[in-house]
Amino acid sequence: MLTDTLGKDVDYIEVEKPSDTNLLYSISADTVYKRMLRPSDNLIAEQLLLMIASERGEPMNTGNVIGQIKDNYLDDLPDEPQWADGSGLSRYNMFTPRSIVRLLQKIDDEFETDEQMYELFPAGGESGTIESWYAHRDGGEPYVYAKTGTLMNNHCLSGFIATNSGRKLIFSFMNNHYVTSSSVVKEEMEKVLWYIYSNY
Repeated sequence: MLTDTLGKDVDYIEVEKPSDTNLLYSISADTVYKRMLRPSDNLIAEQLLLMIASERGEPMNTGNVIGQIKDNYLDDLPDEPQWADGSGLSRYNMFTPRSIVRLLQKIDDEFETDEQMYELFPAGGESGTIESWYAHRDGGEPYVYAKTGTLMNNHCLSGFIATNSGRKLIFSFMNNHYVTSSSVVKEEMEKVLWYIYSNY
């Protein structure tokens, strides 16, 4: 395909990687996560999973990496995840809400401040996949920092609520097999989120 596109010959070359090569990193991990999480870039998510295999000196095989991550980092989830790929686009990817909440707790533990973590996530009414949803009703700062997950007739939202009283709460909504518009589902979630923000 590259030959056709470029109008030039494209061939494989047989060259062994020298033993004294160095890795050059272009941007910080947080920048990559932000670019992945806010617009929900599934290609970056899949590539990061494959890069884990490469970093470990193993074949770039999604299944092997997923198995290692489950065994070494996700063995304390309350329910064993059914995980098929890095992009999240397969209906074979199934995590329970309480496992997602536990995963968000683990992410939260990695950050020194809430602000550093919130910066990576889509912010209600302000950025990313929830730019048009979950804005502060009185025009205040965002109070929902969350990641969406959407397939036909399925819509999920999981993340953090920064409540009016100053608390940080973790939540996970999973809406499956609805036969209405996703906007109707989002409107109902917004009511719940705003109630929690206002009362907790």
